[in-house]
Amino acid sequence: MKKSEMVFMGAEQLLVTENAVDQALTEAGELLAVLTRLRVGNGVSGVVGQPAVTAILNAARHLGEARKEMIDAHAHLDVVKTQLGCRTLMVGTLPDKPLPGHDTSDAGRVVPIPA
Repeated sequence: MKKSEMVFMGAEQLLVTENAVDQALTEAGELLAVLTRLRVGNGVSGVVGQPAVTAILNAARHLGEARKEMIDAHAHLDVVKTQLGCRTLMVGTLPDKPLPGHDTSDAGRVVPIPA
């Protein structure tokens, strides 16, 4: 397998993982919001379910820490990519129309750095 293919496959999975962590953090927030709306909307005391709320908040804090670690991993992998002799021209979703003066003919490709 070419180094550029290795880097591209790793980058794709990194983005999937980053998005999964963000989605989990979003879902934890939604869960807390739904449970709070249900409790308040039905006149249930705030004491009821407080241990569950605390657990959800702790889980969200851990997800926030996981998000930070993924960002750190992203930066470390950027160094690895360069150590392998590759550079990223662009990865991700392109806008509908390229920006003026920006060549996107190589968009989405990871290529070896010329010697």
